[in-house]
Amino acid sequence: MLTEEELRRDYNYKRAQLEEQAEEIRRGEQTFNQLMEEASKDISQMLREAEGDASEASQFSRYRLHQLSEEYGEKFQAEKRKIQQQLEEAEHEFNRQYSQLKEGD
Repeated sequence: MLTEEELRRDYNYKRAQLEEQAEEIRRGEQTFNQLMEEASKDISQMLREAEGDASEASQFSRYRLHQLSEEYGEKFQAEKRKIQQQLEEAEHEFNRQYSQLKEGD
């Protein structure tokens, strides 16, 4: 059986790993959002510079960017929920093992 110190160390290590994964997801989401914003601005600029009626192309590009944003937004949210669930499970397991350890004392 693990000692209290080992149990805490293992829990803190796992928690730190999961928090780092969550931070990577946040950074990825932020980067994605910045890229989407830049793409939207670039497309708008190109359409303004284009000759003729660009309203249909503009509507399509906005629609497609919105669609991509929603799709990836859902993926980021799913990953965040997954990490949160793993954090909760790790905490629950730590509490369970800690209780067992204390009962054994």
